[in-house]
Amino acid sequence: MKLNLTKTTSALSCALLLAGCAQQQQQHKYKAVPATAAKTGTAMAYFPSGKAEGSGLLLEKMAPAEVLAGQPYQYSYKVSNLTDGSLENVQVTDRVSSNFAATDSMPKAASMSGGMATWSLGTLGPKESKTITVNGSSAEEGVVNTCGWATYNPVACQDIRVVKANIALTKTEPADGLLCDPIPVVITVKNTGSSALTGVQIADSLPAGMTSDGKSSLTFDVGNLAPGESRDFKYNATAANAGKFDNTAKVTTTQGVTAEATASTTVHQPVLMIACKAADQQFWGRKFDVCYTVSNTGDAPAAGSTLTVAVPAGLTVSSTSGQVKDGNIMFDLGSIAAGGSQNVCATFVSAAAGSFQFNGTAKGVCAAPVSTSCSTKIVGLSAILLEKADDPDPVAVGDTTTYTVKVTNQGNATDHNVQVVVVIAPELVPVSADGATIDGQTVTFPVVAELPAKGVVGYKIVAKGVKAGDGHTLFKLSSDVLKSPISAEESTTVY
Repeated sequence: MKLNLTKTTSALSCALLLAGCAQQQQQHKYKAVPATAAKTGTAMAYFPSGKAEGSGLLLEKMAPAEVLAGQPYQYSYKVSNLTDGSLENVQVTDRVSSNFAATDSMPKAASMSGGMATWSLGTLGPKESKTITVNGSSAEEGVVNTCGWATYNPVACQDIRVVKANIALTKTEPADGLLCDPIPVVITVKNTGSSALTGVQIADSLPAGMTSDGKSSLTFDVGNLAPGESRDFKYNATAANAGKFDNTAKVTTTQGVTAEATASTTVHQPVLMIACKAADQQFWGRKFDVCYTVSNTGDAPAAGSTLTVAVPAGLTVSSTSGQVKDGNIMFDLGSIAAGGSQNVCATFVSAAAGSFQFNGTAKGVCAAPVSTSCSTKIVGLSAILLEKADDPDPVAVGDTTTYTVKVTNQGNATDHNVQVVVVIAPELVPVSADGATIDGQTVTFPVVAELPAKGVVGYKIVAKGVKAGDGHTLFKLSSDVLKSPISAEESTTVY
């Protein structure tokens, strides 16, 4: 029975001592609650009011009700912040009677002297708790008196948020494009800071030679941007010529932060060139070729390239790789690579003489049309036939014979300056000739300025035999077509 009384008394004594120690702190009052009669006793104290209402700190003391002399034991304090704010400079002090020998504590005391230990716990956050454990022993029987108290500084705290204004600008557009295609541009502005941005505005000055809907500068009113918010602005630009275009945009804000972004597009263009090749002259009725070379001297492929050649009236297309339709030859050249070329030909035949013009036009996607022309002169071929005869043959001395001369243009072209000259054999003498000039044995007929195709001229010469023998009369024919005169003999026997 005495043993039980001692345990109860020890627990109650612990609670009362804790309360008594706390009363020594003039700025704090609290209400102590005695521990139950058990092997471990607990006492609680509220600071500064001594009760839960109006207090910010709770100190709970936990100690065994009874221990064995000479054996180690421990007791502890639990310090709890009852508020939703922070408590600073929290300090717990423990005073214990001299019949307790402390060995260590967790955490270590900031100071220890004359049976008193102090722990500086610093700041307790909202609802935060910390525990102090003291280890030691008592060598002799008796009652160990230990009590503790706590102090702190309540503080009034206010957070001031520091934010940073920042903005980013990006600009994207294709690295390469064709002159005839629009250039899609995307500008993205983003608030990369922690502060809201107001009065956000983008200015985009397009480089020389580039416009958008006829404008050389663009402005985008972004308005306000929350932190992390971004917006896209899109437009199409067009270039007036091939080349590299560097495009820089700038964003400004009321907060003074700015950013720039640059993007570049190299604009390419196919450039077609065309050449025509044909014989300067060709003979009537003979097939001949007209060829075209279409080349691309630009820096981009000329897709969908075509060549159109008008068929001249009077000519017939004999063969071609193109399609003949409605008086034209259409050549599908496909895509002509930069620096590449395509060659095509058509074969023609003429039913009449004349000069013929071959006009061709080439075009391709994004390439300006180009045209060329070449010509061929179609000429006929004259073919002169000389026919002669004598009647009668043989002829007696003193009698006459008649030489008949016939010149025929068997070709399909007019011959010019046609002339016949006849040298009568010495066995005969010329008596008369149609319109000719007689000079001794030579008979010269007038020059025929033009002898058309299939044209015929004829002459007659009357000659008298003067001595017996085998006479050979020489006929000579000359014309512009003949590179040299042609000659023929007619043999006449005179007896």
